[in-house]
Amino acid sequence: MRFFYKFISAKWVQHPAFWLLSIYAIGSYFSIAISLFAFIDYFYSILFHIPLLFLVYVNLRLLIPHFLQKGKYLLYVILVASDIGLAYLIHEFTFEILLPVLPTEFYMVSFTDWHVLVNIFVIYIVLTTLLKLSKSWYRLQQVEKEKVEIELKSLKMQVNPHFLFNTLNSIYSLALAKHDKAGPAVLELSNLMRYMLYEVADKQVDLEKEVEMINNYLDLQKLRADDSTDIQFEIEGDPKGKTIAPLLFFPLIENSFKHGVKGVSDSAFVHMKLICAATQIEFQISNNKGVVDDMELGEYGGIGLHNVKSRLELIYPKKYALKIEDTEEVFSVILKLKS
Repeated sequence: MRFFYKFISAKWVQHPAFWLLSIYAIGSYFSIAISLFAFIDYFYSILFHIPLLFLVYVNLRLLIPHFLQKGKYLLYVILVASDIGLAYLIHEFTFEILLPVLPTEFYMVSFTDWHVLVNIFVIYIVLTTLLKLSKSWYRLQQVEKEKVEIELKSLKMQVNPHFLFNTLNSIYSLALAKHDKAGPAVLELSNLMRYMLYEVADKQVDLEKEVEMINNYLDLQKLRADDSTDIQFEIEGDPKGKTIAPLLFFPLIENSFKHGVKGVSDSAFVHMKLICAATQIEFQISNNKGVVDDMELGEYGGIGLHNVKSRLELIYPKKYALKIEDTEEVFSVILKLKS
């Protein structure tokens, strides 16, 4: 199927096909023979196409790319009129000068009235211009689509290294302390890595699976956090049957643990709530604000929110609401998605 699409999209296929169809149409329109497919009709049609070829390819190769697509509309219209005028002169030359010297048994004249001829030229100009612009628009759409996909992949890659860095640090701390939970933590991490490597390649994943991975991540974070740290994740409604962009919430969660689980241990908290309604998914997250270190003041300070905002614009344009509240003691985010 892909080969067939590439074949019919090739210029060396499309252009000959267009002109063969055109020769048949013009030959049939100006037919003077009694029998169908008579040579005289198509010989006349081929001669008739000499000015048409000039007209069309001057428009396609010169006028459209250098004038129309650059916004020089008035100049384009003037040059198109000149193109039509030159095509008319070539038509007259073909039938009044060239044809009489050709070694042929047929005697032909251009019996087309000038206004009919100009109308035909205008039709070909309009038709080929629309075809050209539609192909250019389609190619532009494909380029934009590829650009968006590349950007989304880049944003996902921004999530993964940061996420793995934090998690490996947690496991490393457990291993140094020879904690008996180090082994289960490695299994937790392997599940998350498998998810990131294979399942998030899709544009959308099941919300149930995303919730499972969030719980997996929280289990790892709880291993590192102090016993007094208040970590909560509440689910309201049923996530079953709903989908979401993979890892969309993770930068927000990472951000909360990075900034929240620090400072005075009895005040550290990360509270999350997922609300699954019929037509909307809402994710709420809040955390205490600890001491801001030098790294947070630098390039890593806003990576989570910037990542989420960029992905939302690409995946959920005009279908999301993001509210951020930054007080002296608490930082919170509310994200609403139309499902």
